[in-house]
Amino acid sequence: MDQAASSAATPVRRVGIREGEGFTILFEDRFGERAIPAWPGESVAAALLVAGERAWRTAEDGSLRGLFCGIGVCWECRCIIDGRPNTRACQTEARPGLSVRWQVGPGLLPDGSVPDGATS
Repeated sequence: MDQAASSAATPVRRVGIREGEGFTILFEDRFGERAIPAWPGESVAAALLVAGERAWRTAEDGSLRGLFCGIGVCWECRCIIDGRPNTRACQTEARPGLSVRWQVGPGLLPDGSVPDGATS
C-alpha cells in the first residue's frame, strides 16, 4: 500500500476540534444542575473539564477532588454516574442524557443520602 492510500484510509483527528454531533450530559453539583456539552468519544471527565468543572466530589476529609491521573488508576475522579456511586469519570464515555452527580466521601449525595440505584 502506498503512502497516499494509507493516509486516505486513516481518519485524521484535528487537535482541539470537537467533531461530530454534540449532545449534553446533566451535571448536578452541590449548587444545582446544568447541561454540559459533550461530543462522541469523550470521557465524562473530559467533558466536565472543558466546561470548567475542576472538581466533582468531596473526599472524606472535605477536600475537593476531580481528575488526577486520567487513566483510571487513582480513583480521584469518581462520582455518581446514572445513580452508581464511585464511577470513574475518566473511564466512562459520555453519552446523551447521562446523569453525573456530585459525590461526597464513600458514595453519598451532598445531602448525605444514598443515591437511587446504589448497590451494597
